[in-house]
Amino acid sequence: MAKLNFERITPLFESNREFSLTESQYERSVGKPLPKYYYYLKNNSALAREAQKHGYYIEIKEKTVCLKKVI
Repeated sequence: MAKLNFERITPLFESNREFSLTESQYERSVGKPLPKYYYYLKNNSALAREAQKHGYYIEIKEKTVCLKKVI
């Protein structure tokens, strides 16, 4: 399995500020889609290890579906 390239998001880690990434931003930055399973993503994924290395942890927020009235 190829090692993921976190080169594009390393500056975000180094800023020492909280940040978030959408699935598409992650995929564009790293070159692979986000892992499907939340437990794995938060605890065992390459992203989780990279986050821990920089003093971060992962918090997953569910997708929001907005329903609007048709006028």
